[in-house]
Amino acid sequence: MLSIAIAPQHLEAVLAAGELACPDCCGRLSPWGFARSRDVRLLGVRSLRPRRAVCGGCGATHVLLAAWAIPRRLDGAEVIGQALALASQGVGHRVIARRLRRPPGTVRGWLRAARRRAPSLRACATRWAYALDPELGAVAPAGSELGDAVEALAIAARAWTLRFGPQQAGGWERVVELTGGLLAGVPPPPR
Repeated sequence: MLSIAIAPQHLEAVLAAGELACPDCCGRLSPWGFARSRDVRLLGVRSLRPRRAVCGGCGATHVLLAAWAIPRRLDGAEVIGQALALASQGVGHRVIARRLRRPPGTVRGWLRAARRRAPSLRACATRWAYALDPELGAVAPAGSELGDAVEALAIAARAWTLRFGPQQAGGWERVVELTGGLLAGVPPPPR
């Protein structure tokens, strides 16, 4: 799955023009139907029917997922991001679950996944932050691996905004783009 920050109305034109590259081989992606429709829980509910694309080079297929959705998760970036921010401040999963109106087991799963990936999330976000702002000073430790990761993610999103200006995507959407899905994995570093 690829997280993209292209408005649906522009995605078709971008795909038709061959302007999206395959992450596996850098070949040209072309439209290839749609993935299954689903609802994503944000602070409300939003329907999603992701576009599929096929690579003309290697033949791999990819689901192009809006940046506000997180691969393989029912909840969106703003909800999971809030949970991570609260957890990095020491709030427990049951309290977070009540605040976000989600099952405690779901929130606990997000936090476990984020804690497992915290070092790689921090490293990815730090590389992005310095790639976007080479004059960025030292990043102060937040006191925990998850706290360090959340702080680095916020700095990377802020560096993106300072470099490219405010855009429609929110901070957690930008984090999903930069990390390749937040809880789903971490992409290679920027070049």
